[in-house]
Amino acid sequence: MTEEISSASEVEECSEVQQRPRVRSDASHTEDSDEDDVTSETMSRSTNTLDPSRRNLNGSTPGSVLRRRERKWIDMVKNWDKTMKHKPDKVKKRCRKGIPQSIRPKAWMLLSGADHLKRKYPTLFEDLAEEHVDEKVMDQIRKDLHRTLPKFELFKSPQGQGQADLLKILKCYAVHNPTIGYTQAMSDIAGSLLTVMPAEDAFWVFMSVIDNYLPNYFADGMVPLLNDANVFETLLQEALPDVDQYLKTLGIPALTYLPPWFLCLFTRTLEWTCVLRVMDMFLCEGIKVLFRVSASILQLTLGSAALRSQYPCTSDVNDMLVRRLPDHARRTEGILQQYLKMPITSKVMVRYHMQTVQKTSKVKRK
Repeated sequence: MTEEISSASEVEECSEVQQRPRVRSDASHTEDSDEDDVTSETMSRSTNTLDPSRRNLNGSTPGSVLRRRERKWIDMVKNWDKTMKHKPDKVKKRCRKGIPQSIRPKAWMLLSGADHLKRKYPTLFEDLAEEHVDEKVMDQIRKDLHRTLPKFELFKSPQGQGQADLLKILKCYAVHNPTIGYTQAMSDIAGSLLTVMPAEDAFWVFMSVIDNYLPNYFADGMVPLLNDANVFETLLQEALPDVDQYLKTLGIPALTYLPPWFLCLFTRTLEWTCVLRVMDMFLCEGIKVLFRVSASILQLTLGSAALRSQYPCTSDVNDMLVRRLPDHARRTEGILQQYLKMPITSKVMVRYHMQTVQKTSKVKRK
């Protein structure tokens, strides 16, 4: 039953944006139209929500702006295939502005290709739920249920619907992909989806994220994550040389702080509104978003001599990056402002990824 879905190959049948989530050296579709990512025009259009003239006195976006944005998204969803074919950059810019809350469940389904898979395999979720899973895997899942997004009322009760849905999603994925099965960080991703959409839809988006956006991130050895950490360090040398040098001086490699950020999609790191905005962009633009957000966090926390002086020791920096970021580095506005300035494009990432893979291959041959 589950063998008829070949993970990424099925997901890639969907939309153009969905076809380019993962920046990989063997994926020709990853050379998207990134060149204008940091132009003044793009920044102007993408930071409407940060423009004081478009915000209320309390900092919120006016209702008229939200309703207008919602209408645009409704029209776009109705004509999704046409929009994706002819205006993919429009989708990217609107995802950066933030998907309206009422549209977000459907938009995430479309962006990730989950909508396509759900229609193609309409009974799969319930079929997987009926199958047997190794009891050791189920025990691991059950142990993590109460640790998942503990501040959310949805997941507080062991008898509640939130934990029941979370258990079902994680069990179904373990049946679908027994090679990976279950690892702890998966529950945070599944939980974040359940705060937005019903369990079945959350399962399909979850499966797309794990199989296609983060392929083999959760497999034994986590080789893609190790490679991406190396790529990130190379990008950091160019994008934030002072930060890069400071981290090297303190002996802090990217593998110290990137895994909890990437594996949980920042659910344990950023304020919740920012987590949702990052997911909006991630499902549209792919892995590049995680790199840019990570660089943005480092810029906001260590980007100046004054900031670095607040964290003079290795332990200070480790605690700050892994356990608790300062409030200004967790908020939506600060992250998005820095995000749009980061000179990290898909083409650059592909180049550095190829170099990393080649170096890894040489080491293995030796």
